[in-house]
Amino acid sequence: MSKKPVSKGAKVQETNIPEPLQAAIPPKRLELYFSIIVATIGFLLYFNTVFNDYALDDRAVIQENKFTKQGIAGIPTLLTTFYWAGFWGDNAGLYRPLSMVTFAVEWQFFPDNPHVGHVTNILLYALTGFLLFRMLKRMMPKHTILLPFIVSLLFMAHPIHTEVVANIKSRDEILCLLFFILAIDNLLMYADSGRKWKLAIAVGSYFLCLFAKESGVAFILIFPLILWFFRNFDGKAILAKSWPFVATVAIYFIIRTLVLGTNVTGKAYTYLDNSLVAAPDLMTRLATAFYMLGKYLKLLIIPYPLSYDYSFQAIPFYTWSDFQAFLPLLMYAAAFIYAIRCFLKNEKSIFAFGILFYLLSLAVVANVFILIGATMADRFLYIPSLGFCLIVAFGLMRIFPPQGSDKKKVVSGKILGTNKWVAIVTLVILIPYSYGTVARNFDWYDNNTLFVADANSAKGSARVRTNYGVVMLQKFDKTSPEKEKNNAYLDKSIVEFRASIKIDPKHPFAYLNLGGALYFKGEYSEAIEALKTAIMLDPTDPKAYSTIGNAYYRTQDYQNSIFNLKKCIELNFTSSETYNFLGGSYFATGDFPNAVSAYIKAIELDPKNVELHTNLGSVYGSKGDLANAIKCFRKADELNPNNPQILSLLAMTYNNMGNKDSTMYYNSKIAQIQKK
Repeated sequence: MSKKPVSKGAKVQETNIPEPLQAAIPPKRLELYFSIIVATIGFLLYFNTVFNDYALDDRAVIQENKFTKQGIAGIPTLLTTFYWAGFWGDNAGLYRPLSMVTFAVEWQFFPDNPHVGHVTNILLYALTGFLLFRMLKRMMPKHTILLPFIVSLLFMAHPIHTEVVANIKSRDEILCLLFFILAIDNLLMYADSGRKWKLAIAVGSYFLCLFAKESGVAFILIFPLILWFFRNFDGKAILAKSWPFVATVAIYFIIRTLVLGTNVTGKAYTYLDNSLVAAPDLMTRLATAFYMLGKYLKLLIIPYPLSYDYSFQAIPFYTWSDFQAFLPLLMYAAAFIYAIRCFLKNEKSIFAFGILFYLLSLAVVANVFILIGATMADRFLYIPSLGFCLIVAFGLMRIFPPQGSDKKKVVSGKILGTNKWVAIVTLVILIPYSYGTVARNFDWYDNNTLFVADANSAKGSARVRTNYGVVMLQKFDKTSPEKEKNNAYLDKSIVEFRASIKIDPKHPFAYLNLGGALYFKGEYSEAIEALKTAIMLDPTDPKAYSTIGNAYYRTQDYQNSIFNLKKCIELNFTSSETYNFLGGSYFATGDFPNAVSAYIKAIELDPKNVELHTNLGSVYGSKGDLANAIKCFRKADELNPNNPQILSLLAMTYNNMGNKDSTMYYNSKIAQIQKK
C-alpha cells in the first residue's frame, strides 16, 4: 500500500483503525457508524417490550405511588423523600430521586401508560450503548476500534440485562450507568486536553449517577483506576484529577442524610428481604454469599435460567465444606490477586482492569461486606457485566491475534486489526444472546406471564411458589362450564401454596391464598384453619377476615362469621360481598335490624346486584314489613325480569298481604314462563 511521504519533524499520528476500513471510511465517521450500530442493536433487541404492561415494583414506584401520580407537581416531594415514600411508610434507607422524577414527568403527560415508560427505557438503553462505545474508544486509544465495538455489542445483547430494561422500575440502573459513562468520557477528555469545563461535566454527570442509584458510590475507586490503567499519570496527578469526585460523594451523602434523617442505613432487613439474614452463623452466611457470586459468574457465561426472584429459600445455605461455595472463593481470590499483582508491577493489563471493574461494581450488592435488601438479583449484574464483556472481548483478541502479528505486539496491546475468527466467535456469542434477550422480554409482559415463566426457575423460593399459585387461582372461574379444566387450576394453586408454606411456614400471604383456594373448592373447614394461621401471622390483613367470615357462614357458624366480617369492616375492607354475608349471618340468627342495615350498605356499594335486593326483601318479609319487601322484590324484578324465583317471592308476599289480584298476576306470569 502506498503511503504519502511525511516531512521531517512532523508528528505521525498512530492509527487504530484496521487498514481496509481506514482506506474506505474516515476514522471519525467510522466511530459514528459503529456508535449508531451499537445503539440500533440495543433498540431492536428490546423493541418488543414496548407492548408490555407494568410488572413487579412498577406498581410501587409508578402505578400506585401517590407522589409519582401527582406528575410534575410531585417532583419537589420526590426529591425530598425516601425512595418508597409514595407507596409505603418503611424507610429502607434508599434515596433514588432521579428515576422517580422521570416517572412523574411521564405520568404528567401520559398517565397510567406503561408503553411510554418502556419506550423511555429502550431509548435510554440505546443511548447507553451509543455513549459506551465512544467512551471505550476514548479510554483505549491504542487499540483497534473493533475492541470497544465488540465489548459494546456483547454488553447490549447480554440477556442478563432484560430485568433492567424490560422492567420500568429498573430505570435507576440504566440512568446510573448512563451518567457514569458520561462522567468517565468527560474525565478522559479533561485529562487529555486540560479543559476544565469537561471536568465540570464529568462531576455533574457523576452527581446524577449517584442520584439515580446509591450503588454509584463504588465508582469513586474506578475513576483513578481508569486514569492509571489507560493514561500515563503518576499518583499525585491521579489524585488531583479524582478529588472532585470524592467531594461529589461527600455532598451527595450530606443531601441523602438530610432527606433520610438519622436512618441512613435504612430499616432492619428480615429473611423475607434477604434470606441470608436467616443464616445460622457468619461463616454460613459468607459461604452462601460466595456461592451466589459463583452463580453470578455462571449467569454471565450462560444466562439461563433467569429469575425475577431469588428470595427465601431459592438459594439454600452452604458451608465452606461445599465446593459450590469454596470454588467461587478460590476463583474470585485468584482473579483479585492477579489484578493487584498487575497493579503493583505497573502492568497496565486490560484483563486486570476488567477484573477490578467487575469486583468493585459488584461489591456493593455481593452481601459479603454488608447485607442489602435482597438476596440476589439479575439486575445486580447490569453494571458488573461491562467488566465481564471487556475481559471476553480482549480475550478474543489475545486468542485470535491479527494475522502476521507477533506475540510481543499482541501482548503490548497494539493490535491494529483482527482476523476472521474474532468475528466468527463474536457472532457465535451474539446470536444466542440476542435470541435469549428477545425471548425473555416476552416473559416480562406483566406479572402473570412472569410468574408462569419463572415458576420452575427458583422452585425453592416461597415467594415464587406463592406467586405462581396466585396466577393459577386467578384462572379459576366458578362460572365456567369447563369444570375439569377449572378445577385443575384450583388444585394446582393449592399444591403451590402448600409448597410455599413448607418452605416458609411463616408466610401469611401463602396461608391467605391457600384459604381462598380451599374455600372455592368447598373445603370450608380446611380453609378456616389456613385462614386462622394467616390471621395469627398478620392480624392486620382484612382479606383474611373476609374469607374466613364467608367460610364460617358456609359452615353455619354464624357468630364467628359476624365477628370476623365486622373485623374486616373495621380494617376498612368494605365490599358488597362482605356486607352480603354479614347480612346473611344476622338474618340466620334472627337479628333482623342488623341484617337490614348490612344489606342496605351492600346495595349502596352494588346497587344493581339482584341477589342483594332479593335478600333484603326476604329480611323485610320475615320481620313482617311486607310493603318494603314488595319494594325490594319489584326492584329485583326490574333488574332481572321474568325470573321465576323473584316472581314467586312477589306472589307469596302479595298473598300474605291479602292482595289476591297481584298474587294471581304473578302466578300467571310464572305459569307462562314454565310453559315456554
